[in-house]
Amino acid sequence: MDTSETPRRQLRNSHLENVQNLSTPIRIPPSPMLKTLGMGTGVSVYRLDRSPRLGQIRSPWAVKKILKNTLAKKDKLFDERIVYEADILRKLKHPNIVGYRGIVKSTDGTNNLALEMCTTSLGSILEERHDEHLGPLPARHTFKMIMDIAHALDFLHTEAKLLHGDLKSFNVLVKGEFEICKLCDFGVSLPLDDKGEINFQKNPQLNYVGTGLWSPPEIVDEAEIIDSKADIFSFGLVIYETLALVPPHFGTVAELADETEIDDDEVSKENIEQDPTMDDDDVAATADDEEDTELDDTKENDDEFSLADLESAYGTRPPLPVAFQLSDDYNCIVELFYLCTNALSEDRPSARTIWQCCENNAANITTSLE
Repeated sequence: MDTSETPRRQLRNSHLENVQNLSTPIRIPPSPMLKTLGMGTGVSVYRLDRSPRLGQIRSPWAVKKILKNTLAKKDKLFDERIVYEADILRKLKHPNIVGYRGIVKSTDGTNNLALEMCTTSLGSILEERHDEHLGPLPARHTFKMIMDIAHALDFLHTEAKLLHGDLKSFNVLVKGEFEICKLCDFGVSLPLDDKGEINFQKNPQLNYVGTGLWSPPEIVDEAEIIDSKADIFSFGLVIYETLALVPPHFGTVAELADETEIDDDEVSKENIEQDPTMDDDDVAATADDEEDTELDDTKENDDEFSLADLESAYGTRPPLPVAFQLSDDYNCIVELFYLCTNALSEDRPSARTIWQCCENNAANITTSLE
């Protein structure tokens, strides 16, 4: 299991996968046509504004490219993941899965991926709400996100026979004011067998990468066989994020940091160590941030805040924050959070059960919010 995480803004870069319309082979031009949307481990995402064609204005693209310093290491991992993600996405046709538009080679021989464009990511929205002290995401928006992503997961698990494998708020894209939500980033997805399972013992070439903070207990426990419910646990932690506005477990560990009086300057880039195996789609929301980072796992003493404090919480259900007073509008959301994060996979609902539950409660939610 990859133990990399995406901690909150001071300790992680935001993830913004803005991607756009591409239907014909493309050539990636140099700046100024390319505008940086963000950077992540090994990759960067650029907005490409296209010139009008035949008098028609064409929508921009967002193109995922491998960073030059990554290419200098001659590590083919990131290029292979882009090709792998493209192979998966071109087969996935669903309104709640980000649309594939094309893949093209740069002059240096590396591959670039272009996708449908969305406004922003759920993770970026939650970070902004946290920084502006706005409280939990409005229930109607969370409810919409749950329904849309549950539809995407149902399609993945039952028709495409895939485990997403890295579900978190930054891999949920949002169009407009939650007009529609879409699942993205399939570079580490895994195939499910006819039973809807992954048998690692029979398939040693398969490896769950994911992101540590969102990993289910069966991954932490290194189970030989997992199923689609691994995604459901991670999805439950995405629901948690909409309530707590921080990644799972991070709020609790941050309190430990406050108790030891560690400030932002102490937890700085100099004290942060990057995991080179981190999923290549952890893309920043701003161009000012240059790298995804994680906490250094060294301690000066037993009380100092470290990565070990986070790792000890992997695969568990984080407590809901007591600072927020949730109204009755959140009852269904909180219930789904608890159901999805049950320790045993068989006790978690399927994606289909989740969206059916949402549909059954949609009228009540809408009425209560009017």
